[in-house]
Amino acid sequence: MNWTTRQSAFITLLAMLFGLGMIFILAYQVNSSYRIEVQRTRLNVTHQSSEVANQISSALREIDIVLKDLSDRISPQDLLNAEQGDSRNAELQNILLDKLLQVHQADNIVLVSSNSSITHRALDTPGHGQLMDDAYFQLIRNNRYQERIYARLASHSQNTGIVVARRVESLTAEFSGLIVASMTRSYLDGLLSALPLGKHGSIQLIDQNKNILAKYPPNALALPLDEAGIKDLLAGKESKILVNHISPTQSISSYHLIKDTPFIVIVNASSDDYLLLWRNNTLYYLLGGGTLLIMALLMCYFFWRSHRLTQNLHKKEKHLNASEARFRQMIETSPVAIVLARMPDYFITYINHQAAELFDQTQAGALSQRAFELYKSKPMFMEQVQKIQQGQCQHNIEVMLQRKDGQPFWGNLSMSMHETNHITTLMIGISDITSKKQMEADLQHKATIDSLSGLFNRAYFTERANHEIARAKRNQQPLIVIMLDIDHFKHINDNWGHDIGDKAIQSLAELCRTTLRDIDIIGRIGGEEFAILLPETDLEKGYPVAERLRQRIEAQRISLANEQTLQFTASIGLSILCADDDKLDRILKRADLALYQAKNEGRNQTVIYSKIAE
Repeated sequence: MNWTTRQSAFITLLAMLFGLGMIFILAYQVNSSYRIEVQRTRLNVTHQSSEVANQISSALREIDIVLKDLSDRISPQDLLNAEQGDSRNAELQNILLDKLLQVHQADNIVLVSSNSSITHRALDTPGHGQLMDDAYFQLIRNNRYQERIYARLASHSQNTGIVVARRVESLTAEFSGLIVASMTRSYLDGLLSALPLGKHGSIQLIDQNKNILAKYPPNALALPLDEAGIKDLLAGKESKILVNHISPTQSISSYHLIKDTPFIVIVNASSDDYLLLWRNNTLYYLLGGGTLLIMALLMCYFFWRSHRLTQNLHKKEKHLNASEARFRQMIETSPVAIVLARMPDYFITYINHQAAELFDQTQAGALSQRAFELYKSKPMFMEQVQKIQQGQCQHNIEVMLQRKDGQPFWGNLSMSMHETNHITTLMIGISDITSKKQMEADLQHKATIDSLSGLFNRAYFTERANHEIARAKRNQQPLIVIMLDIDHFKHINDNWGHDIGDKAIQSLAELCRTTLRDIDIIGRIGGEEFAILLPETDLEKGYPVAERLRQRIEAQRISLANEQTLQFTASIGLSILCADDDKLDRILKRADLALYQAKNEGRNQTVIYSKIAE
């Protein structure tokens, strides 16, 4: 066929427009992927800084709660003079040490007198004799409304970290001193190092004066700080994102203020990390786009040199084919797995590529199956079909499906019914939500189970116990709460190491599980302390249970290295449910008092609460 000049120019123009279109698409794709990477990184550093800030804030709150409890148990006279007598000094140190064991974030708790001298310590560790600078001490001393303060360790200290102080006043509202807990850099470094920062990323914790309290990695280069942003954070504004353009790289930093403190978490992400994948993809885009452009130009050239198509299909046939192609293309390119089944025998008439991959079979092989074979439960499928026939919508239904080999998985399913040419077709859209369901299960487990012992954690134990107490009072049934504490647990950690201490806790937890009933509620409420709730149990039945558990603990032997064994004992306190108990805290406190009596009377024994002086 001979082409005219006009036709040749038209084809050439089309080729040029096609080439420009390809260049525009490549440029748009590269720019769009860059913006996506930057936005993803901004969200990631914001989330990381918020997560670290929340963890530190939670640790500070736990320490403050312990200090608040200490302020209720220590008299102002104890802070005035370090010489309170050997008995009182030992008692004070035991109280401080007991509270220190409840908060693993702190490394020491001390009592500070009104003249800033330390009178008592939980641990007699060598080092600095003053935990905070005089300016911070005077701030809380001269401000009677400053109940607590968060500050960094004294500037002359050999280590950096954070102190939490709580003000103590006499009955005449005179300043008597402080109860101070210290959180050193070793804990903070461990917290920061657990964050996935990338090869060139960094994280640091600073105070309001921009002093670095902790950072990771230790040799990370210091970046210019956004002083205006820091002032805004300290003034109460929201967290801030800063983009630093430093040749030849740039970085994205997130500033997050730890609530109610003068400390700021700064997470920095380097473009060497978050743009690495984008740079590689850009190269592939350019190579692939260039190849496609050359092939397109060659195709246009051959098209320009070729003949037109001999004839067109019939108009109706062409229209039907185009419609079918568009429909199949739409289904095939859909990110959702789609299955079409014929009614009423439910034979599969079509399955797209995503659905075939989801069910681990070929598209052709699926055509010999029925739709309900994709379900783990056929009655569930029939129930959904019945609801569709009754006019009820079936959208976003979570069901258990199965792959070709029978392996189950969770799917989010929508089902609808369509009728064309007197043929009824069932259309099913499916999304795999197995990972989402697994994540929900993992989060539920973490929220209720103590990771070391495998028992209920304190929060979930309290929730279960309160429900059981309410049921017992409603049905007028007896109930017992047991407090259990490993004797001389600190000596186990000091003599054998924390790994052996963890084994002791795990061994005791297993003894509790095998000794007690399935209906009994067991929880680890802190350190080496355990709490047990025995439903439908009075003292006549509960005391032998507690004694049997104590004897099993005493008889337990833990095998160690070099054919050594570890033996330990436990002290137990019992308390029964009283008529005025509506929550766990009162009965738990009585059991705790009985536990302390057991320890004071020589340990390795079971004591029943009997109006012990509170």
